[in-house]
Amino acid sequence: MKRINLRSWISLVVLCGALLAGCGPRLPESVGPAQEILVLIDPAARESLEPHLKEVFEKILYTPQEEKIFRLQFEDVANFEKYENKRRKNILVVAELDAPHPTAGFLRNILSPNVQDAVRMNRSGVFWKEDVWAKEQLLIAVAGADSAALVDNLRMEADRLYQRIEDARNERIQRLIYRYGERKDVTERLGREFGWQVRVAFGYRILEAYPDSGFVVLTKEEPNRWLFVYWEDGVSPDELSEEWCIQKRNDITRRFFERDRIVQDHLEIGQTEFAGKLAFVLQGLWENKKKWAGGPFRSYAFVDVETDRFYYIDCGVYSPNKRKEPYLRQIDLMARSFTQVKSAP
Repeated sequence: MKRINLRSWISLVVLCGALLAGCGPRLPESVGPAQEILVLIDPAARESLEPHLKEVFEKILYTPQEEKIFRLQFEDVANFEKYENKRRKNILVVAELDAPHPTAGFLRNILSPNVQDAVRMNRSGVFWKEDVWAKEQLLIAVAGADSAALVDNLRMEADRLYQRIEDARNERIQRLIYRYGERKDVTERLGREFGWQVRVAFGYRILEAYPDSGFVVLTKEEPNRWLFVYWEDGVSPDELSEEWCIQKRNDITRRFFERDRIVQDHLEIGQTEFAGKLAFVLQGLWENKKKWAGGPFRSYAFVDVETDRFYYIDCGVYSPNKRKEPYLRQIDLMARSFTQVKSAP
């Protein structure tokens, strides 16, 4: 009898296993707008839960028109297999766990027994999973032992729920904006000549550069959008405040952007982490009364104490009669790739 080499046998088993795994069913691509959330909810519960769900997810960005960052589309679970609903990018299931209606039954089918027990004992009520029925899909479940617990879970987990769906959308868009390539020549030039860089997506170019004044602006047309970086040495972190950052942007745009300025209405200011530093973040509207133009912007202001350098990074959009939030999100993600090049002079 011919002897079989043990090592060859193991290799053959591993190879067959890999081939079988590769021949398994592959997930289809997800479909639908990235800013739309399909909500599976019992029709009788919708009236009481809809205001809470809208408060969590349907936040408004003024551009200056009101644009919902996410839109809820309510659907009966009986229609889940229809109209490609099963492949939607964002799916939210909301129900009392042991209610007698089909939505609760659907919820129990997608939650493990251990998770169901945690819900009944009010230890947990929010869960999510990626790529369940399609690629780049996010499934979120919000459950409760009763109606009061369900509302409490929505309220207590509101920030985490919103952030998770924000992160999922940003991950998809991050892949989208670099799908057609990256201007590595521009990225390398920024690092070489100015000591910082961003990952420059295809279609963007350097419009103006004033290294002696610490200012560079990148632009892309159709619609018009920009990313500018301003830097200055010798600014103490103690100088930064909300009013100081507002005035600083107005000073920068007065010099380089033909007197654009911040509209005080709907301006939001907070703090966030940016490029590993604590930064002020400003979001609102810019206007230029001379040109009768305006639109949304987002800015980050911070001091790098290691290099004693202050940075003001700003992105904005001018796109009359079109939705602006998706474009602002795209260029904001490009701005967040900002890094300093320590070896630059």
